[in-house]
Amino acid sequence: MDKIDALELIRKTWDSENLSLEKKIITISEAFYSVGLDIATTANFIKTTPAELYAFLSLSNLDEEMIRMISDANPPKTTWPLLSSGNDDEIKKALSALADTSRSQNESVSEFIYQQMIEVAGASSEQQLSQLTGGEMFALAKKAKNFTSVNPNTIKFLNSLAGQKKRGKALSEKQIATLKDILNNLADNKVIQRNSIDGDEELCDKVLDALER
Repeated sequence: MDKIDALELIRKTWDSENLSLEKKIITISEAFYSVGLDIATTANFIKTTPAELYAFLSLSNLDEEMIRMISDANPPKTTWPLLSSGNDDEIKKALSALADTSRSQNESVSEFIYQQMIEVAGASSEQQLSQLTGGEMFALAKKAKNFTSVNPNTIKFLNSLAGQKKRGKALSEKQIATLKDILNNLADNKVIQRNSIDGDEELCDKVLDALER
């Protein structure tokens, strides 16, 4: 099978409504890796995004039992990145909870699965910071503004993130990394500290806990 044959097989499999997710994962990943295709070309050929195809192919790295369980649950595409990065216990917990349909009406499937996996693994520092609300971001920006030592660009950045969170937009990994650096810097300069006297002790403690300080 050459690359053209592989691409045609991948497109046919991707578009099929009769194949299970398990069959699609196995067939597409085998064709993709056997002839050394690249993500961008293949994604363009089957009319999807590189990120979506990458997440799909990442599912093939899981063991057969996990692939079969995910296939049986057939969760939406938005959950593929989360599931592909989880271990067996995290995936089983998420899929089991999803089957119980215990999520709230206002919670997306991907958010629900994320929370279920976090309960098993425990949230990383970055994950905890990504869960700060828009209101909390605005409060941090307002607090930082009261300190002359804080760079105005820092306040502008925090307000920008707050606005994005208010609109329901998820933060990128780069934004979260920058946010972590900023909050660590604010903690170093005692802008954020334990036993805050500014009426925001709970928020300060939440940030410092996330930073593991």
